[in-house]
This record gives sequence, C-alpha cells and structure tokens, in this order.
Amino acid sequence: MEQAQRTFSYTARDSNGARQSGQITGTDVTDATRALRTRGLFPITLEPEGAGTKQRGTIRKRRSADHLSPRQTTDFLVRLAKLSGRQIQSERALAIIGDGGDDPIAKAALRVRDSLREGVPLSRALQDKAGVDDAVTLSLINGAEVSGDMSSALTTSADIMENRLLVRRRIVTGLMYPGILLFVALLSLGLIMVAIIPQFRPLIADRIELVPAMGRAVFAVSGVLSSLWPFILGGLLLLSLGGFLAARRGILTGLLVQFGNRIPFIRRLMLRNQMMLLLHVLGALLNRDITLSGALRVVSKSAPDGALRVSMQTATQQVESGALLSTALRAQDLLPREAIEMIRIGEEAGDLGGMISRTSVDMRDAADRELERFLLLFQPALIVGVGLLIGVSLYALFSAIVSVNAISF
Repeated sequence: MEQAQRTFSYTARDSNGARQSGQITGTDVTDATRALRTRGLFPITLEPEGAGTKQRGTIRKRRSADHLSPRQTTDFLVRLAKLSGRQIQSERALAIIGDGGDDPIAKAALRVRDSLREGVPLSRALQDKAGVDDAVTLSLINGAEVSGDMSSALTTSADIMENRLLVRRRIVTGLMYPGILLFVALLSLGLIMVAIIPQFRPLIADRIELVPAMGRAVFAVSGVLSSLWPFILGGLLLLSLGGFLAARRGILTGLLVQFGNRIPFIRRLMLRNQMMLLLHVLGALLNRDITLSGALRVVSKSAPDGALRVSMQTATQQVESGALLSTALRAQDLLPREAIEMIRIGEEAGDLGGMISRTSVDMRDAADRELERFLLLFQPALIVGVGLLIGVSLYALFSAIVSVNAISF
C-alpha cells in the first residue's frame, strides 16, 4: 500500500555552501532527505509542516532496572547485527540469542523479543527492556526502523561502542604494569617505615638533633605512620572498596577523566580520542540520511559532560543559525587544521558524511600513534620515578642508621 505524501520544511546548503530554505514532499523524513540530496542539497534541518521547532524522533532516555553494562551491550549488538545480516528477522534473532541462556544478555534478548511481539519498536524495546540508553545507538536504530537497513545500523552502533571500549582498554592495560609496580613500591616503603625504622628510634631518642636532617625526616614519617597505620590501612581498604563500587557503577571513569583533564598532555590526548569517536558517530548518522542538525544534537548528547559537550552544543547552535559546520568547529578549536580542511571539502563536494567518516579514520590512526607514544614514554618515566623514590628513601634510611652508629660509638 502506497504511503501518503507529506510536506516538510527544510533548510539546506548547496554545493557552493549557500543556505536555502523551502518545502519538499516525501513519505517520511528519510524519503524527503533523499529527495533533497538528489537536488544537490545537503539538509541541515527537516521538519514536518506545522511541527515548529520540535525535534521529531527524539528518544527519551530512561534507565532500566535490568540494564546491560557497556561491554554486554556491545556484545549484544554485535550478535544481533550478525544474525540480522543473514536476513533473519529481529524477533527470531532475539529468540536465538536468548535460547537456553541464563546470562544477562540472553535474558535481555528475551525481554526485548517479548516487547517486539507486543508491537513496540526495536529502539524503544532496547531502551526499556535492556537499558540501552546510548543516544547514538538509539538514533541509528530509530532511523533504520524507517529505512529498513537494520543490519547496517546495528553493525555501526556496535562498531562505535567497540571503539569507545577499545580506547579505555588500551589506556587501562598500558597503565596496569606501572600501577602495580607503584603499589608494590609504596607498600614496601610503608612496611619499612612501620616495622624496621621504629627499632632504631630508642638509640637516638635523646640525641635526635645529632642525626642529619634527612634522617630526622625519616624518623618523623616513621613515627606518624607507626601511630596511624591502623587508620591508614582502614582508609585504604575503604578507598579500594569505594573504587571497586564506583567502577561497577561507571562512576570511576568520570572521576579519572576529570583528573586527566587537569594535565595538559593527557587532556589533549583525551580530546583527540573523544573527537575521533564523535566524528565517527556524526559521519555514520549523516550517511544514514539524518539531517545535520539532528545528527549534531545526537552527537552533543553523546559527548562527555564538561567543556567538550558545551563546545559541541555551541557548534550545533551556530550551524542551525546558518554557519558552516567547518566554520563552527574551527571556532571551537576542537579539531586540527587538516580535519577542518577535509570537512570543508565535504561541504563543497556534497559528501559531508563520507568526508567526516574518512576524517575520523585518519584521526583514529593519529590518536592510536599518540596514545602508543604516550604509554611508551609514561611507563619508563613512572618506573624511573618509583626508582628515585625508593632510592631517596633508602639513602635517608641508611644515613640515619649510620648516624645512629656514629652517635652510639
């Protein structure tokens, strides 16, 4: 049965970057977007006639009690995309994933399948029954429900989430060895201060002024640690427990990000990785016939809280006010010059989504090289720092011991 034609109001840019406004007919937003592109126009906003400025298709976030973790959500989407790519209907694919399983992914699949049987769209079922609240994933799937290309949408969503997890995993893996080394070194120094140094204190209790300054500092630190070690140990245990719970609830990552943003080099490294992921998302959305305004709003919501999200929201407002995307991003100083130039070429060539996707790939390669270089330099630097800490502490300890022997004799 042929769908009725609807009228949409649009603002778009032509191949020269000039802004145009008007009306166009189509069965839905995707059909109207394609019609604009056949005219050589790239849509910025596209709204049904009479809808005002209300954003259609906006997905309301709601946290489900049975939500999946980011890793589980990624695995779930990967398995669902593989089955959908073999021309298996979503309801049957979900039944296969949930068949005979008792893990969270299988249970979530069955809940989503039951919701589909009740006529609920897949995007809303994933949100309500599996706790999938990623704005990018929901927008891609919501668009695929109109266009019918669900397999591609699921694959793109899983790829985007996998990239996010990969960046985190590489950083955690790179810092694990030096972190363990630092922990063991500090534990060893603590045991020396608490168990060994106090045994020498009675020998110089009445002649502490004759001990060198560094030796007196060692005895002072040892005295503090010896009197407070039960409280320090309890505090460390509570801190470890709090860190474990924060990691389980996803809070620890945000705290580490805030700490990293205070260090210029790490802040720049994190910004490059975050912008690479955002460009990947933006290119995927634009390639799926989503308007530039709608894609930018989704990307802004998926950006981390803080300065980056504010900058993306500002860039979105500038684009909706008539600015070119390349100009808006250059004003926010979010991308290197080469990336801005490629986006500008995409605007002029009418292939903004393709050029943004290509830019994200180039930035991913550059970010990988920069992250690898950082880890290669940070690990030996931390090892050298730990070695200096141990060396200075041992020097102070032996100078105190030598001074004790000199005082005694």
